[in-house]
Amino acid sequence: MGEGEGANRRFAALLRALAYGAGAVLLGLVALVAFDIVMRRVLKLPFLGGFEMTELAMVVIVALGLPYCAALGGHVSVDLFGKVLDRPGLRWLTGLVHFTGAVLLAVVAWRTVVYALGSYRWGDATNMMAIPKYPFQIVTAVGAALFAAVLLGQAIRVLRGPRRNGAAPP
Repeated sequence: MGEGEGANRRFAALLRALAYGAGAVLLGLVALVAFDIVMRRVLKLPFLGGFEMTELAMVVIVALGLPYCAALGGHVSVDLFGKVLDRPGLRWLTGLVHFTGAVLLAVVAWRTVVYALGSYRWGDATNMMAIPKYPFQIVTAVGAALFAAVLLGQAIRVLRGPRRNGAAPP
């Protein structure tokens, strides 16, 4: 196994671990919603921070799950021009789309970090529970950066072309 393959496996393992973390947060969110329903309907005592915690949990779920989904190609896509664009001579166009997405997501990650630093300085927090927002903004930035890395890797793979006889591309 080459050094590049080991790095790819470690990156894939990182993405998978983060996706499992997002899944654990989703399970916690299910428990929170069930708790909120029981408190509200049975005991007539609403859990006042439930809505805020749901919002923050959704940030973690999406930000940590999306890069793994993209790495697996599990996202929804519409293939309008697939037959035309799957020609080997036009793979540069697919590479360009992936590269453009990577650049845009890298900018999103950078701007989110800048915003999170401002949020930290301002003491920005949720209304009911006063939970600081900047950690969740940093999680969003990490998710966007990882998504950008996935798209960059896909662009490079597409531009290198298919492997022949199991050998690494030149």
